[in-house]
Amino acid sequence: MHSSKKNNPAPQPGNVTAIRAQVRQSQRVSLYIDGEFAIGISLDTLAHEGIFVGQYLDQSNIDRLVAADNYDQAKHAAIRLLEFRPRSRRELADRLRQKGFDPSTIEAVSQRLSEAKLIDDDAFATSLVEQRMRTASRGSSAIQRDLAKHGISKDAINTLSVSHNIGAAEADQALQFARKVANRLRGLDKITYTRRLSGVLLRRGYPMSAVRAAVQCCWSEQSSQQEADESDNQHTCDESE
Repeated sequence: MHSSKKNNPAPQPGNVTAIRAQVRQSQRVSLYIDGEFAIGISLDTLAHEGIFVGQYLDQSNIDRLVAADNYDQAKHAAIRLLEFRPRSRRELADRLRQKGFDPSTIEAVSQRLSEAKLIDDDAFATSLVEQRMRTASRGSSAIQRDLAKHGISKDAINTLSVSHNIGAAEADQALQFARKVANRLRGLDKITYTRRLSGVLLRRGYPMSAVRAAVQCCWSEQSSQQEADESDNQHTCDESE
């Protein structure tokens, strides 16, 4: 049951004595049973269940209303989340669980949204891989961790790794990213330089072989540049004399 209902007493069987529009939520109404507020439901649930004033609701009727309203609220919460950005099935389920919806309701909503193609793990995973490869300077292991974190299966990750050739250009990508970082490490001794630059690259998910090559190349380039700068300074000093 949704968390917003936890502190409310369970509705009891009886006659529907009033159906009133809710002030703050125009798409919801409040049902009164035997003169007391019983439950809030959506207009969709009201119409689907055919509730009317004077109707007697037994326990099975009430249980069905509660379940239908939980489903309706979970579905709308899921759609609002998807309006911000695409999400994997597990990610969406985790967010609905945080909002207090029960597992059976979450599964029903997830199944319905999957059937409607509003959640599609294959499309989500493909989009995430392409985005990471295009803009994020991430190594293959980092991309694979991202996919796993979103609930993408190991088989799907392996298939994507092959189809998108993840990792094929890692050496070049690692070097390009290392050069951007290396400018901030100028002046450090080789041990400190190597440790810091390697750490940055490893956290980005690049394999050790690509990290070693990139660090060695950057250190060599920086050393050559430093020697050239010192040589230029020496020439300037000689000329001034």
